[in-house]
Amino acid sequence: MKLSEFLRDLEPSGGENHNSSNLQVILKILRKINSSLVLEEVLELVLKNAISLTSCERGFIVLKNDKGELENVLCLDSGGNRLSKDLFNISRSVVNDVFITGQARFIESALNNPSKTSESIVNLELQTIMCAALLTEGENIGVIYVDSKSLNKIESKGITETFEILASQAGIAINNALMHGRQFKANEELKKAYNELETAKREAEKLELLKNHFLTQMSHEIRTPFNIMQSGLYLLKSQISSVQNPEVKELFSMFEDGSNRIIRTVDKIMEMAKIRSGNYELLTETIQLEEEILQNIISKYEDKAKSKGIYLMYQRTTDNNSVKCDRFMIYQIFQEIIENAIKFTERGAVRIKQYKDSKDRLCVSIQDTGIGIDPEYLQNLFQQFSQEDTGPTRKYEGSGLALALVKKYSELNNLSIKVISEKNHGSTFTVIFK
Repeated sequence: MKLSEFLRDLEPSGGENHNSSNLQVILKILRKINSSLVLEEVLELVLKNAISLTSCERGFIVLKNDKGELENVLCLDSGGNRLSKDLFNISRSVVNDVFITGQARFIESALNNPSKTSESIVNLELQTIMCAALLTEGENIGVIYVDSKSLNKIESKGITETFEILASQAGIAINNALMHGRQFKANEELKKAYNELETAKREAEKLELLKNHFLTQMSHEIRTPFNIMQSGLYLLKSQISSVQNPEVKELFSMFEDGSNRIIRTVDKIMEMAKIRSGNYELLTETIQLEEEILQNIISKYEDKAKSKGIYLMYQRTTDNNSVKCDRFMIYQIFQEIIENAIKFTERGAVRIKQYKDSKDRLCVSIQDTGIGIDPEYLQNLFQQFSQEDTGPTRKYEGSGLALALVKKYSELNNLSIKVISEKNHGSTFTVIFK
């Protein structure tokens, strides 16, 4: 019986005092079992009150586990003491019947008719048994069971109704405690996972700092002797400037190109390490993009483009090219993109265009007629040490750091870069000033 049904049945009659007394008992018990959300406490409160209410010798709470099987979770005697597991002997036939049907069972004088009594009841010498389902929102989560070897004359309606109400409310209280326990466990696991994640994050950050420090130190150690070598090479070259042997000139040119390439790679490593470690200071100033950046880069690479038979062209459709940025970073962005355009173009042209888009944003596009980029590789284009052709026989050299730095520099200066490319049909990089 549910509490709502019991309250509905209350009516002024000769049994009014008796009903009111039962109601007071029920409300008192409910206040107790709903005073906690700790499962162990709720189970003990429920079972102690059930034993006290029925004057039985023992009480059991049997709950459905995660596998859907019934499992004894608590057993108390009439004194409220926990019984050992070897004393967890109950009438399984009664428990299973109540759990399956959801209907309470009340048995008196069980041994007076052995032929109609289950074997477990006879073996346990039980006289009084009361068992009710623990229901919550239509789901049976277990049963509450009390028994006694002595004969307790159950006040048929009063005690049985109260026991059923206790069971129905106990089901709700126990389910609430179970959900609270699961939530608490989930929160603890989440907290543990978060702490582990934070620890891993701190370790990763520490390793990143160590890596960047190592790269900075190693780059410095490499750059210093190469600077000395370059100075010596320059002096040596000036001493033999009168030598007309083309092989010697080509050899010096190879030395210069090789050492310059190493120095630039080292510089890129140092720049990336600075940015990733947060040690880079952004120096913003207002500059004229065309006069102070683009023209210088175009002049620098004109001869290289000409030597490859490539047209290096510049066009502008706007006179307003004033931007606020870090001069060094902006120079590096355009230098790397223009240098790549020339490097990966064997014939045709590299066109640089400065214009305003439909949103009145200053844009610079660098379009080439080179080898293009595979669409599947575009998503990896700006990753560190990433190269489309990584084979040992690759045609084009490079560290894979240039475009990664371009991306970092763009983010620091609040720029966006749009890339359109088709394999074997060239690429267009558009730098957009927001």
